[in-house]
This record gives sequence, structure tokens and C-alpha cells, in this order.
Amino acid sequence: MSAPDPHDTSGDSASWFERPSNVRKLIMGLVVACVLLAAADFFYTNPHPHFAIESSFAFQAWFGFVTFVVIVFLGRLLRLFVSRPEDYYDGDR
Repeated sequence: MSAPDPHDTSGDSASWFERPSNVRKLIMGLVVACVLLAAADFFYTNPHPHFAIESSFAFQAWFGFVTFVVIVFLGRLLRLFVSRPEDYYDGDR
């Protein structure tokens, strides 16, 4: 008797987040929420922007996205400097 594969998502043992249909529902829900929040920007104006660009349409959305992308790429660059070789813990015992 063998243990069930924890990565098998075909059976009923898969959790709610592992089922492909539910993953699609989550992604679509996030897309709808993002579109609704961007559309809400038509009804809101920042009364005290520090810079003129802060008054542009969906500034918080695209600024957050660009910042996230920059952080991810900086993290990948940092990995080149701080990562250890794969056999770091296996050497010279």
C-alpha cells in the first residue's frame, strides 16, 4: 500500500485551491476586482496631489504594478550575489 501523491490534483483529495476550475475563478475574480477599482478612479480625484502625475488616471494601480515588477527584477539580480552553490552544504566533511 503506497501513500497518496500530495501533488495529484486529479482526485477528490485535492484542496479547493488546487482544483484548476477554482484557480480560474480566483484569477477572474482578481481581474474583475482590479477593473472595478480602476473604473472607480473616474469618480475619485485626489484633492491634494504632491506631484502632477498623481492626478493621472489609475496612478496608484500602474505605479504599484511598475514598482512590483522592479522589485521582482531587483530580487533576481540580488540572487546572483547572495546565492550559494547547489552543493554548498555537501562539500568537505
